[in-house]
Amino acid sequence: MLLPGAIGVGAIVPVQTAINTRLRADVRDPVVTALYSFLIGTTSLLPVAWLLTGQPLPDFALLADSPLWLFLGGPLGVAFIVGNILLFPQIGSVHTVIMPIVGQMLMGLLVDHFGLFGYEVLPISPLRLFGALIVLVATAVVLDIGRGRLWEGNAQGVAAWAWRGFGIAIGMGSATQTAVNGRLGAVIGSPIHAGLLSLAVGVAVLFILSLVLPGRSRVFCPIPVGPWWKWLGGVLGAFFVVGGALFAPILGTGLMVIAALSGTITAGQLLESRGWIGATKRPLTVRRVSGLVGIFLGVVLVRMV
Repeated sequence: MLLPGAIGVGAIVPVQTAINTRLRADVRDPVVTALYSFLIGTTSLLPVAWLLTGQPLPDFALLADSPLWLFLGGPLGVAFIVGNILLFPQIGSVHTVIMPIVGQMLMGLLVDHFGLFGYEVLPISPLRLFGALIVLVATAVVLDIGRGRLWEGNAQGVAAWAWRGFGIAIGMGSATQTAVNGRLGAVIGSPIHAGLLSLAVGVAVLFILSLVLPGRSRVFCPIPVGPWWKWLGGVLGAFFVVGGALFAPILGTGLMVIAALSGTITAGQLLESRGWIGATKRPLTVRRVSGLVGIFLGVVLVRMV
């Protein structure tokens, strides 16, 4: 039952993205939008942590001798969000999705193979590698790569490949975030408190960015009322971070990342097929459904170590 849970964690992502997109329409600044989302996620976790663990904040004494990399989850999450914003105009929508996915799967498997961040060693067997490749190819099928959208973007030549490499790098950072938050949860004995710390550090990073980067003064400006649900992106983000911290130590980073990606792609297709939360309506085709089936087949193969 843990595997469906990990897939469900990934399914949060496109819903959160759609909601944050609506918030950004009013805030008109991606960094400030991310700041509000992280801040709401942090504050929403405080009462949950208090209710479920008996204390709103973690026992910081448990972190006294911990390495600094345990606190990288927040900055890596910020880097992933800002990185995607930078990537989109340079390499287009398709590569902005596919390059980070390559990085996420690669880093997830490497964490398992070498037992990084204190995780159990799970060697990259031919079956696991084959399953990951199936997920990647099936994702390309779902995204309709090869149908005129492959080479979108402003960057050309060497610059384009440099941006694609950057996309892989931020994807690797996203998988590292999952692994680090999982280890942080193990150290303090609570994935909820791990998520809370990760989001709080992210808030600090984003607040600094909102002040020092040019044109970020809108953080202090009033925001139009709009629909109430536009503020729920941070709450969903909190569930995503806590879910990663909960499942990664149990399933392994590689399987957690790939299962979450399958949930992300599937939920995204569902939103598009129904036109929910402002998504452009696109009916499911046989090609895209077959790609989704391939993604879940790949997840099963990765699970069969």
